[in-house]
Amino acid sequence: MGLRQQFLSAENFELAWDKVATNRGCAGVDRETIAEFGARKHRLLPMLRCLVAEGTYKPLPLRQLFVPKSKGGWRELNIPTVRDRVVQQALLQVLHPVMDPQFEPASFAYRPGRSHLMAVRQVAHWRDQDYDWVLDADIVNYFGNVRHNRLLAEVKERIDQPWVLDLVKAWVEIGVLTKEGILLPQKGVPQGSVISPLLSNVYLDDFDETLASQGRRLVRFADDFVVLSRTRQWLLEGKAEVARLLEEMGLQLHPDKTRITHFDKGFRFLGHAFSGDLIVPVKKPKRNQPDPIDPQPELKLVHSDMMPTGPTMMQQALIEALKQQQQPIPPPLFVVMGYQVRREKSVEIASQEITWSNGMSSLYVVQQGTYLHKEQGRFILRPPKGETLEVLIREVERILVFGNVQLSTAVIAICLQLNIPVVFLSQLGDYKGHLWSAESADLIVETAQFERRRETVFQLAMARAIVRGKIVNSKQLILRLRREDAAPEVIGAIARLTDIIEAIDSLSDSLTIDQIRGYEGFGAAQYFAALNQLIRNPGFSLPKRAFHPPPDPMNSLLSFGYTLLFNNVLSLMLAEGLNPHLGNLHGAERPKAYLGFDLMEEFRSPIVDTLVMKLINQKAIRPTDFTWPTDKGGVYLTGMARRLFLKRFEERMSETASHPDVTMPVSYRRIIQLQVQRYVKALLGNQPYVAFRRII
Repeated sequence: MGLRQQFLSAENFELAWDKVATNRGCAGVDRETIAEFGARKHRLLPMLRCLVAEGTYKPLPLRQLFVPKSKGGWRELNIPTVRDRVVQQALLQVLHPVMDPQFEPASFAYRPGRSHLMAVRQVAHWRDQDYDWVLDADIVNYFGNVRHNRLLAEVKERIDQPWVLDLVKAWVEIGVLTKEGILLPQKGVPQGSVISPLLSNVYLDDFDETLASQGRRLVRFADDFVVLSRTRQWLLEGKAEVARLLEEMGLQLHPDKTRITHFDKGFRFLGHAFSGDLIVPVKKPKRNQPDPIDPQPELKLVHSDMMPTGPTMMQQALIEALKQQQQPIPPPLFVVMGYQVRREKSVEIASQEITWSNGMSSLYVVQQGTYLHKEQGRFILRPPKGETLEVLIREVERILVFGNVQLSTAVIAICLQLNIPVVFLSQLGDYKGHLWSAESADLIVETAQFERRRETVFQLAMARAIVRGKIVNSKQLILRLRREDAAPEVIGAIARLTDIIEAIDSLSDSLTIDQIRGYEGFGAAQYFAALNQLIRNPGFSLPKRAFHPPPDPMNSLLSFGYTLLFNNVLSLMLAEGLNPHLGNLHGAERPKAYLGFDLMEEFRSPIVDTLVMKLINQKAIRPTDFTWPTDKGGVYLTGMARRLFLKRFEERMSETASHPDVTMPVSYRRIIQLQVQRYVKALLGNQPYVAFRRII
């Protein structure tokens, strides 16, 4: 396998993500955190690989952050986005095995199997060989003075691959987002980038090699180094040679911090004090350090695809002039550079029945007759009337198509390529089917699904856990909505739901699938009867749960919400390689995505029912927001109310709650993913499935 194939492999990017996640670190200028990337890595990693393979990958500017120094003052860090760190790590993993063997033994920093302690021991080794005189050297602002042209030439000398040079060039020449704008560097490598340590070794490798060829004893750890000699005179000459070599590279010895000394006089190097035969680690005193300073805490920078024709010659000249003058590029010119500013607060784009807000992950295409096609990195939605809507492809996790909407072949192709599920529904919201690439299936997981279908014990355990989780969460919602003057029906329903939970627990070994379904049906009847008593809006009621079609506004809201929930669960199941048709609780002769119905059960009340009760009790949705009964007796949301419901549903999916598998609260969409992953673990091992329980 060639170097490029190794770099672009799914395994390499997955390993790169694992290392970036392990190293943690803060968000970049797009404000996407490690946790947020991790929740969507199943489609972000293929997208990154695709962008790099097609040559359309472009990094975002670096986030400027000031961290306190141990001796006082501040040190500037330039932080790439999580996505850029993943791509850099992926390249680093294939470059290290090629480049590291070419480096000199005198270099100890940022190399596998080497450390600062090994460098300290090497200094002791040369001392024991009577190299008593030391040039204790310091380079002035090393990382900030690396010449780009020379660095790229050094990289090319070691790996003559144009795509490698293009990536390195993009990373070292990318700007830094400052308070005044984007500052484009003329030299330097950013401290904070994953790739910078390797590049720093590449840049100084000729320096190491030249000193070694002259017989000088060098020990270098990044930009900290010492040169050792048996005579002072030899070091005086050596110092001049070191200064000359560094000057050729655009670097300079620090006049105040570079000195010639002797082991008897002592010196410090890499956190150790050397004095005669002694080497003592120097402990830095602990002091209360101030928090890092972020000059742009509210700013969020993202890619912009709003200029397909590119910048004008005048705009290019202006940017180049500002770069040469080392002046920041102001925000009005960000779009010319391919970026745009987005405030943290979502701004909804109003466009008839097309629903999209910045920050949403689902694109709802509802207006009949809309044509959805692709241009460069954007989805373009053209309704029969009204304004065209443009949405960045990288921001869409799934597309829900209602009724008569046309998709171009380019849209279908990119959705299959990037694993963006397209779910087709009727105009009124009934599920019809979905588009998904068969290549995303995980054969190991799917094989386990088929094998588990022959295991009655597993099927019953799953069905019991699902029903128990559903009833527990239903009871929790009733308890949360209950008022002090609760009706007897509510109090009785709570008691009966408690009895059902206890019965499922006590009879777990003897229950059949029909008995489990019976408990589910009885529990649902008690739950919806109590829910009806808790409706405070006189315009709504829930005489009984009914669907296909929903006969009243309340049932219509519940059915629509369950459809949206099902489609979210379905897309997350597909992302984990599951076959959606192999369920445990649900199932009949007609093939449906039964596993999706299974895994959505425990989320009905925490997500959909909670949202519906809030919308009607707060009178955000009114009885007049529904159609007259259709010929089949169905009642459905119309117009602006449907857009409101879609918007509020997305907001509900983004709300956070606690989950035992992670330490911090995460969104409900992430919780669903965690539960899907729990199901996969239950399939592949003997770990029992535990349903999600919402805490009041």
